Amino acid sequence: MVSLAPTASAADGWCTTTIGVDRGGYHTLVPATSGGSTSCLMGKGSSGEAVEALQLALVICHGLDTGGIDGVYGGQTVAAVRTLQSQTGLYPDGVYGPDTRGKVSWRWYASPGVGATCARL
Repeated sequence: MVSLAPTASAADGWCTTTIGVDRGGYHTLVPATSGGSTSCLMGKGSSGEAVEALQLALVICHGLDTGGIDGVYGGQTVAAVRTLQSQTGLYPDGVYGPDTRGKVSWRWYASPGVGATCARL
């Protein structure tokens, strides 16, 4: 029996929370499943802190209009995700998943008062 590995775009479930990621003295929050996997999905109708983390990145790091950073994945967030996907060579379906995660520049914060930057994971 041959077992195939999942594709890079395979997701582990819905993004329902965020997890902290530390790198080079900076910290960011990224959408994750309840089990801690960042290989997750969000789409129209999703809500909560995972959506808020995505909206923050789209607004601050990409200059896109999500209709606010309110934690609601509504029509304007769908449109912003589609724009990002189009700009980065992905199929613009407006759904956040593993491929889109890899194209998002997240807001990374240093120690309080030190500064912040935008960068991909």
